[in-house]
Amino acid sequence: MNKLEIHPPSDLNSPDLAPNLGGFGMRLLAEGDSWFTVGALNPLKNANLLFEMRFAQSAVAINCATPGDTLRRMVDTRRDPAFVDLLTGARKRAWDGLLLSCGGNDLIDALGVRAEGVALNLRLLRTAAEWGPPSDGAARYLSDAGWQTFCGYFRANLDAMRALRDAGPSKGAPMFLHGYAVPTPRPAPAGLGIGPWLLPAVQAYGIPEADYAAVAALLIGRLAALIAGCAADAARYPNLHFFDTTQIALVPAAAGSSGENGDWINEIHLNREGCRKLAVPWAAAIEKVIVDQRG
Repeated sequence: MNKLEIHPPSDLNSPDLAPNLGGFGMRLLAEGDSWFTVGALNPLKNANLLFEMRFAQSAVAINCATPGDTLRRMVDTRRDPAFVDLLTGARKRAWDGLLLSCGGNDLIDALGVRAEGVALNLRLLRTAAEWGPPSDGAARYLSDAGWQTFCGYFRANLDAMRALRDAGPSKGAPMFLHGYAVPTPRPAPAGLGIGPWLLPAVQAYGIPEADYAAVAALLIGRLAALIAGCAADAARYPNLHFFDTTQIALVPAAAGSSGENGDWINEIHLNREGCRKLAVPWAAAIEKVIVDQRG
């Protein structure tokens, strides 16, 4: 199996560093968040999904991903000029596929909205006075109105991503999105003052510690269902393919743990073994789509 060769966009400007794109079986353009770049946050561990991908044929990816990136910023021509340029600008070409890691930071940003002076439809969590009955389980803590707002935001920005793809020679190329694994809200930052991400949100809303795991599972499950629904809407999002990582067994981090635990390097990022468990089957699914569409 062939390891994915990864290059930043800047390599394309250097005769010494630029890969011979025509010499690879698959040419991929990657964009996304820290699940494509977390090695930058943990250089000793050097783990992200792209690093662990393996393909039957040779493959190269130009990686435009940035830690903390959101889908909204990915499609903003001012914030991500390299990605836009590689799709529609001077360096545009027909890519065999777009690898997208998006939705996770959008969800985290939305969870960071606090309740004071903010209507329920503009936040994802409820205050204690707004909780539903215990029979609702973890859903009692979530704002359904806020979730609908989030879904509308996500779909609108995915519309922009589809339009960006279709504005250049990669029109109609397959777009591949992954889901996220279920994290444990815990005091496990990435270092350098980055994180934790989920723990402050559940603490701010007074959610009982015993329900942290269930709330995280429900949120990640809803995000997976949202992306799966988009992939199923072929009229609105043609050639969008979703890989549901929530169905892959991982070793969860223990509640209250800090640092690396289970398959996790910190609260929301996987270690190398965790990345491998997700990346290997996803790479196989990606390659199958590309090969099948070539005929």
